[in-house]
Amino acid sequence: MSADGGISLFWGDEEHRFRMAIGQFRELQEKVNLRRIRIGAPIVGPMDLVRQLQANNAWPDDVRDIVRLGLVGGGMEPVAAHRLLTTYFDDTDRYPLLSQMKPAYLILLAGLTGPIEDANAKKKTKRKRRTSGRSTSPSTTAPGAP
Repeated sequence: MSADGGISLFWGDEEHRFRMAIGQFRELQEKVNLRRIRIGAPIVGPMDLVRQLQANNAWPDDVRDIVRLGLVGGGMEPVAAHRLLTTYFDDTDRYPLLSQMKPAYLILLAGLTGPIEDANAKKKTKRKRRTSGRSTSPSTTAPGAP
């Protein structure tokens, strides 16, 4: 993962960069919830989608939109992203929906949480800063023996 919430994953034919920035999240929200509104289903937010992906219970079009928006957010032209999705997502005989859940989960999570590695590094740096100013010697010295 990178500092901008992007992630590189091997998906389809090769490694691709995916990124869910605010624009992608807005479009995802619109697409996902429009489908639900049309049929009277409750609307969902990004964390609802994360839980659905974890449970392998996400709607196919929601999964597809996450992958598509992640590719576009990662810098791919929309036409090229559509071409890849037609080849590597829509062909369910070769690429079953369940195999798409994990990449979609990772793409969405990277956009929501940012870089996990960077968060761990920040925690270590904070701990280091808190302890680096402290002396390891006792605050008082014991009186010398007679």
